Amino acid sequence: MDKHRKKQVPSISRAGFMDECRKAKRCRRMLCVWPAVLGLLVPKAAFSQDILPEAVTTQIEQLAERAAEAGGDGPGGAAGVEEIVRYYEELLRHPLNINAASRLQLEETGLLTVFQTESLIAWRERYGAVRSLTEWAQVEGFSPGKVEEVKSFFTLGEPAAITRGSDTFTLKLRKDWKEKGVSLTMKELYESDIWSAGAVVDNDSRERFPDFVSLSARYRGFYAGDFTARFGQGLVIWKSFQMSVSGTPSSVARRGGGLQCYRSTDESNFFRGAGWNGTFGSVSVSAFVSRNALDARIRDGRYTSIVTGGLHSSESGKEVRHSLHEYVAGANATVTLGTWRLGVTAVGYGYDKPNGRRVQEYNRFQQYDGPWGNLGFDWYGSLGSLRLFGEAAVDAHLAPAVLAGVLWSPSYGFETSLAARCYSPSYIATHACALSSTTGVSNQIGAAWAVQVSGGGWTLRGNADCAWYPWKRYRHEAGTWGFKGRLQLLKDFRGGAQGEAQVTWSGRLKGRVRVNVPCGEKWTLSFRADANRGGAGGYADVRWMPSPRWDVSARVTAWKTDGWDSRVSFYERGVPQSFGVASYYGKGVGAYLLVKYAPMRCLEMWMKIRQDGFAYFVRIFIPG
Repeated sequence: MDKHRKKQVPSISRAGFMDECRKAKRCRRMLCVWPAVLGLLVPKAAFSQDILPEAVTTQIEQLAERAAEAGGDGPGGAAGVEEIVRYYEELLRHPLNINAASRLQLEETGLLTVFQTESLIAWRERYGAVRSLTEWAQVEGFSPGKVEEVKSFFTLGEPAAITRGSDTFTLKLRKDWKEKGVSLTMKELYESDIWSAGAVVDNDSRERFPDFVSLSARYRGFYAGDFTARFGQGLVIWKSFQMSVSGTPSSVARRGGGLQCYRSTDESNFFRGAGWNGTFGSVSVSAFVSRNALDARIRDGRYTSIVTGGLHSSESGKEVRHSLHEYVAGANATVTLGTWRLGVTAVGYGYDKPNGRRVQEYNRFQQYDGPWGNLGFDWYGSLGSLRLFGEAAVDAHLAPAVLAGVLWSPSYGFETSLAARCYSPSYIATHACALSSTTGVSNQIGAAWAVQVSGGGWTLRGNADCAWYPWKRYRHEAGTWGFKGRLQLLKDFRGGAQGEAQVTWSGRLKGRVRVNVPCGEKWTLSFRADANRGGAGGYADVRWMPSPRWDVSARVTAWKTDGWDSRVSFYERGVPQSFGVASYYGKGVGAYLLVKYAPMRCLEMWMKIRQDGFAYFVRIFIPG
């Protein structure tokens, strides 16, 4: 993911700059040779390009923008969007069998509502397997349009096994006009029917090569290298992406997915070690151990803060790099009883250096030293069109945290959810990422409500979150309230045009109007305008796709705001692995051009030019 941050970069001489360029060229030559060498060592099979459907791309765009507006950088923030994209790309490669998938597996994709899931299961029980797309469209809650939208992620029979394996190599280069040096990202992924292996190398401008290297491997249920963990509702462990920022009723309830290989460029949101997922009848078990290096500021042998930006180009960035190590061990056991899943999660962790943070009134309950841990009990059950979910947890000093909710979808056109939470001011869970109105899981009593009503091409979505903070927060007194809300109206017109109007409140009232208009089969025009009390901004976007080989888009953006607090944020299409949201403030005009050219099925070349830099991306699918 592109890092849209302003950084202070030390100046270097022209000779030093030329040396950096020569290093970058050597790296490019090495990376371009590596997949060819692998192609000689292991058998390959032809691998088709992963193209996400427009509906999923729009959902990801909205996730990225809301995460950026919230200022998040963790699993629920912009850094998690790259993992969401990877999840859907993997689902494209390994579609889910709708005739054999469980209720939880169908809901876990985030592509079907609760009502659609129940209708599909009821059809299977009454008529047997769904045999065609036409028959699928006859299931209550579905339509030919909905089937067309999601069919790429599902199969009507057993998914074809990758018996010979498949390999994908990607290389992305980025250059900012005002900075010295070149940034690069390289990913190599090999998959077969029973095992997979991946490598990620990521370097920002002027960082020593290689700055970040991530290796991951899986053999059946065993994991080694870098991986993520998702259990329960996130009160104990949720070290991965989450979709609750989307605001839809279904997204409030989480469906834990156990351990998964990590293949993102975020340098702080993963475990590094070994793990295992296993199933014994109705009981599934996961266990893992991890030792990971973190960036931290160290003073007199103690850590004073943990840094998650992942930038090591300046002297201060180099000093904090991998200066702290964390040890983690965790386990989860989940039993399935009919339509209910009950789970227990335990985790213990600690750092190799003592705590040196300064104790202040707002953070004195969030201090600990030495070994720490959490224990939680979670549940997720189905009662017809109802879903009941929740989790209760305690930390090493028995401080509690509780989350419980209900999701109801009695018909295709209506869905609503309500979730309540109560987190103690002294509850400490370093690896938690549960439903919260702040970046932490502590010091709040609140409720979140969401509703969606659709019909006749119209969709109305609304959500609200109200929280009471009994203890002091950073720059806030004790006993304060917080409220966030959103009302969104969507309309699908004949011919494929879409319109959107949205009003949000999060300490400041904001409005949005967006229109997408397809012009024939090759052109698409998009217009959008955002406004708040401190300013406004908007863009005009054109996209041209004359054939599968070419994809060209251009955008012009203009904005005028009072400052950072009244900024406007727009998702920008970019080269693959670049799911960034640009925030604009002050006054200005910007533009970008994005070009994709695929001269053959096994090769893609992308280039993006914008006002502050350019990026070049190559993706190679090595055929057998």
